[in-house]
Amino acid sequence: MSMDSLEKIIDILVWPLTTIIVVALMRKPLAELVPTLKRLKYKDLELEFEKEANKILAEAERDLPEPPAEKPDKESLGILFSRVRLDPSTEIMQSWRDLELQLRSMLPKELDKLSTRVLISELEGSKKISKSTSKIILDLASLRNRVTHAADEAVSYEVSTAYMSSVKRILSALASKIA
Repeated sequence: MSMDSLEKIIDILVWPLTTIIVVALMRKPLAELVPTLKRLKYKDLELEFEKEANKILAEAERDLPEPPAEKPDKESLGILFSRVRLDPSTEIMQSWRDLELQLRSMLPKELDKLSTRVLISELEGSKKISKSTSKIILDLASLRNRVTHAADEAVSYEVSTAYMSSVKRILSALASKIA
């Protein structure tokens, strides 16, 4: 092997090897940085969604009371440990459906077909929900829309759990106003 070919091989391998070494050395600091990112996109993985869901849950926890603990009935006790969770996206869509049905029931039947944004505006205008609750509901609607319309959204069980917790808080707050 000539000196020229050895130089060419070294020139070809320098940058890939340097990159591998830098990533290996920086692995821990990079792992600590990832949760603070606004948006990270690698192929189809996006972390922005999870950060947004956690922000909404924090707002719901701050602005809404803790929902009362549910007491399991005899029938559910037998299957308590054998339940299988649904896909996180499905859990989010079902939670949203429950919330939207409750919201729609709070207005007269003739206003039943309003868009979500107009529905929330009507409820806020009639003082049936507060401005902070309205904001949380609209944020939840936005997340639900992203899950529904974007096939490439990466949704974890942690996110769907946070989403469902936010919805439960809102439903609890709405139930206390109705009662």
